[in-house]
Amino acid sequence: MITRASRRVAIVLAGSALMLGVGLVPAQAATSGWRVEAKVAFRGSQTVLVSVAAVSPSDAWAAGFSAKGSGHPLLRTVIRRWTGKTWRPVTLPAKISTAFAKEGTIDSQLGAASAKSVWFFGGVEGGYLRLNGGRWSLGRLPGAGPKSALVDIHAVKVFSGTNVWAFGERDTLSVTQIIAKPYVAHYNGRQWVRVTVPGPASGSTAITAAGAVSSGDIWAVEGGPTLNGTSTSAATVPVLLHWTASTGWQDAAQQPQLRAGDQLTSAVVEPNGNAWFGGSAENTAKGTTPLTAEWNGTSWSVKDLPMRATSTNWQLDVMTPDGTGGIWALARAGIGAKERIWHLRGATWSIVSPALGKRRWVLEGLALVPRTHSVWAVGVVQAGKSGADGPIAVDGRLPR
Repeated sequence: MITRASRRVAIVLAGSALMLGVGLVPAQAATSGWRVEAKVAFRGSQTVLVSVAAVSPSDAWAAGFSAKGSGHPLLRTVIRRWTGKTWRPVTLPAKISTAFAKEGTIDSQLGAASAKSVWFFGGVEGGYLRLNGGRWSLGRLPGAGPKSALVDIHAVKVFSGTNVWAFGERDTLSVTQIIAKPYVAHYNGRQWVRVTVPGPASGSTAITAAGAVSSGDIWAVEGGPTLNGTSTSAATVPVLLHWTASTGWQDAAQQPQLRAGDQLTSAVVEPNGNAWFGGSAENTAKGTTPLTAEWNGTSWSVKDLPMRATSTNWQLDVMTPDGTGGIWALARAGIGAKERIWHLRGATWSIVSPALGKRRWVLEGLALVPRTHSVWAVGVVQAGKSGADGPIAVDGRLPR
């Protein structure tokens, strides 16, 4: 299986070959309200926006990177902020920008609690950026660093400036392979503390997704894929973990009926307690198709999304509410390959063709705008023969 981090490394290294391999979404359903609102571009560079977070209709954040050169490209962090009128460039202090760029910030996760409380996790050495008030600072998660172990963050939940969770994997190198273990850390307003979660005694695994009913009720998925592209074993299925302040982290009392080879890599949890987890299921053509596991508060429902079985490996990798009781989801098919946008309305999933222009594109991140029916999306779009720009798209009314 291919992780988010490895896929973005390929974006930088593959150059124009990547973008030529990205297919347009076929018109299998009525065109939605998706359209490009802004685009981030730098001359002579490839720009990819990876993550987006919305605090309010007039305050949202988008982050990613720009790469210049080939082989070992020069990376720079790219951050944009929505003001309610425009997406404005955010300039980091020079020393912090230089130091953070050395982290190799390919795979990033954004989280925001307010206009002045923003967290940006990136790279595989556990480094992060924090906006606290009007001041940016650079930090490192516990147990991470070039002299200890790699930490790759797959999900972030920011409830306030004093209550932040980071989920992913901690990777150590043995003689012959990388060993991954689930990684969870909590910021309590004073410091980061690593948190122990149930997990297998051997093999490689990770926290691949997380969602929350509230700050006192959190879900997480433990399973593969991991940074080195391996899971615990062919017979292992993902395990749903549940946390409350009184119980701590434990295996959820009820587990979805998953099959060997199934993966869960994305999550949406509603305030009413309903939860959806997305991933992939093996099919008869020796590929994978998108899969969902739904928790309605009392029982699980597992289903494969309606897609013709092929040898292609499809995976439901990003999910967000649509503000009307439905869900937007991104299905991926390998490094620099195809993408499909799925929409859940009522009980029906369908593929949607967005109006994002004729250039080839891939979306990387989704975020519902609070108190609206609008959703922001970010990603990468082909620019010329060998370039790439970072589009910022929106579905629904433009948030103000």
